[in-house]
Amino acid sequence: MTNDCIRIGLDFERRNGNTPSMRKLCLLSYGQLKHYPVFAQYRLNAISKAAGILSTRRKSIKRGHPTKDPYLTKPGLVSCYGFNVENGSLIIHLDSHTLESIPLNRYILRELSKATFEVRSFTLTEKSLSLCVSKEVRAIEFTGIVGVDRNLRNIAVGNSEKITFYDISKIVEIGENSRAIVRSFKRNDVRIRQKLSAKYGKRRVERTRQIINHVSKHIVTQAKANMQAIVFEDIRGIRKLYGKGNGQGPSYRGRMNSIPWHEVKRQVEYKAAWEGVPVVTLTKYETRGTTMDCPRCGERLQSAVRDDTIHYRQLWCKVCKRWRDRDLVAVLNISRKDG
Repeated sequence: MTNDCIRIGLDFERRNGNTPSMRKLCLLSYGQLKHYPVFAQYRLNAISKAAGILSTRRKSIKRGHPTKDPYLTKPGLVSCYGFNVENGSLIIHLDSHTLESIPLNRYILRELSKATFEVRSFTLTEKSLSLCVSKEVRAIEFTGIVGVDRNLRNIAVGNSEKITFYDISKIVEIGENSRAIVRSFKRNDVRIRQKLSAKYGKRRVERTRQIINHVSKHIVTQAKANMQAIVFEDIRGIRKLYGKGNGQGPSYRGRMNSIPWHEVKRQVEYKAAWEGVPVVTLTKYETRGTTMDCPRCGERLQSAVRDDTIHYRQLWCKVCKRWRDRDLVAVLNISRKDG
């Protein structure tokens, strides 16, 4: 049903030159989905899914990224109503006369037994069942602020009272190993090389996401325990700094572009929202000079020779007459920018 809706939306786009809205797609495709012997709720969810896919395609085209006609390859059943959890199982309606019971494991039942949890929707595939739950969250009254500075090999979190450095150098090693494995493929068939590259790319993403999961969970837990808000800087467009033609080597560009800068922020944001911790994103204007301004006197820091070597991670303050670590400088300035 979703693929039919996508096809109808693409036909409308070719005729009219614009992507149909959710309401327009519903008017165009709802009647054509009546030959499917399912409840109307599944048709509506298929239309909603197709509208989201078409909207994402439109955004990619606006950014200048060429896209192919999208389609779903994995069958699934999604609904936000018409189901119930009874006697340790998920009860769903396939049609007006057929019910399906799916047993839930003990962990899911224990979590759903909490009074604050409410099941909002389910997604059923051939091999998995996912439940979307919600809960009432009361925002904490924060008494302090911690800044977050994302770097190549660490994530610095803190303020003038305490700064914690989280080591993520393992992510760099995973990326380098994955690129070395992909470069070693010598098969003549392009399709096989693409399939193998996708396999190792997915493996790299999952391992990276797991590392960030532990770090982001600890950041949110500490912020909630200390009643602190979390402050990020806006780094949109950072990939443009490491594009081809900028005078950088392919190894350096590959290393910098493999760091999931935005994945760190995404995980912290949804975990903070779940715990009621405020998250603030400063504008580029507000965070200008966070790495180069001395947090003590505000003087512009300079790279200088120390012990006959240029230390790019250590900056010199002419007023304070002290060396400053640029990661420490950045996180201190970020935590002070928000009013």
